[in-house]
Amino acid sequence: MLDLNITLLFQLVNFFIAVYLLNVLLVRPVRQILKRRQQIVDDMSGEAETFESQAEKSLADYDAALKQARQEAAQARLQGREQGQAEQQSLVAQAQKEARSILDQARVSLQKEADDTLAALRAQAGALSEKLADRLIKG
Repeated sequence: MLDLNITLLFQLVNFFIAVYLLNVLLVRPVRQILKRRQQIVDDMSGEAETFESQAEKSLADYDAALKQARQEAAQARLQGREQGQAEQQSLVAQAQKEARSILDQARVSLQKEADDTLAALRAQAGALSEKLADRLIKG
């Protein structure tokens, strides 16, 4: 059977003192260390989420800037193409004007030569008519 004596009381007191000392010396510091670690992990998790959101924002900004640059490049190409077509039309119009001018000068020159040749032939026709008339009369 179980004897209840003073040793049991001393053992109970020793047990509670040991539990208290272990709690003060071991359990509380370990809990504090675990709380600090959990806080550090939570802080790092928050920082990681912040970095991730910043990275997503930077990527979205980059995509927007790239899209805008592509639109600007397309617009610049279109403007360049329009300017090229306008310049081409201007050059073609100028070339056509110069061609007309050259053709008009050539027509005037040919008409003048034709008139000069016709005048020379008329002058020669009179002389030839006289020669022919002389031959007919003499002959």
